[in-house]
Amino acid sequence: MPAESVHAELKNFRASIPPEMLRKWESPTGAKCLLKLMKDWGMIVAGHQLFVRQPSPATLLAGLLLMSWGQRGLSTLAHDSIHMNLFKNKKLNHLVANLALAPPAMSTANQQRNSHNAHHWYLGTAEDPDHGDGNDTSLRHYRNGVYEHQSFPSLVVYDMLDFKLFRQHVIGSFFDAPLFLTVWWATVSFLTLYLQPANSNWTFAGSSRISSFVVLFHLSRCTFTYAFYVLREIVDHSGLPQDSVLAFTRSSPANNWFQRFLQPHDDNYHLLHHLLPRVPMSKLREADDWLMQHNAEYAEANHYDTYLDGKNALFKQILHVQDGKKRVVE
Repeated sequence: MPAESVHAELKNFRASIPPEMLRKWESPTGAKCLLKLMKDWGMIVAGHQLFVRQPSPATLLAGLLLMSWGQRGLSTLAHDSIHMNLFKNKKLNHLVANLALAPPAMSTANQQRNSHNAHHWYLGTAEDPDHGDGNDTSLRHYRNGVYEHQSFPSLVVYDMLDFKLFRQHVIGSFFDAPLFLTVWWATVSFLTLYLQPANSNWTFAGSSRISSFVVLFHLSRCTFTYAFYVLREIVDHSGLPQDSVLAFTRSSPANNWFQRFLQPHDDNYHLLHHLLPRVPMSKLREADDWLMQHNAEYAEANHYDTYLDGKNALFKQILHVQDGKKRVVE
């Protein structure tokens, strides 16, 4: 799927939609995104407080999951900022991303934008940094050309148990912006010392006090959030034929409790996002409803209403099969 064919497919798809609908859908979210931003950071803080005020194995597990949920939300908002879908003002998009969205993932607005734009324009080619065959930064099965895993559980385990991908996730883009990220996290560490109860004994290392918020944040990011990141990447594209954007991308179930955790803020409409990347996540559901009724090609593409129920459940799909034949390394 060369970049030229991706561009042509997107152009043709846009041409099939009335201009007034595109103008309606492609207007940035605006101030509403700030409410989502506060909600996501609020969940992260709540997860931290749940454990540090009543420390136990149960509250640790619950706290890490709650923090991971907030981190998934921040990742979705960062995704919108990459496409300039938060605010009409590009500088404001960039500012919000650098202050509150990209650094939690150990990155910056520019670094996220450069990598993600390459994923869009070179989707399914060797230049795709996420799903490119043989690409050094891709998921493990793409990087190594291993297509024998035909079920979601098998592929998720194979890709998740990958030290190289895990290291990329943990380090992020730190070495591309070490000063900025060090200052950002040092500031967060200092400010969050005030979130710790006065009688919290485990937040001391010798004579130095450490921020339990930063420790728990990265523990969550490097465990639950990493695992759900791998699953989401596989759900979005893996196991599909790399023939076109429509063929190589999925939309996963909506209005489901698991979807709200795995792909919050309507990030589950991934197929539509690739076809119309300038539509904010908050407007994808509305656009999807219209297209399912008015665009037969879109309606017949990879849409799934459930994860496990029924024959067309997402997690029951057989992967790496095209025209009834198992994919092999070319």
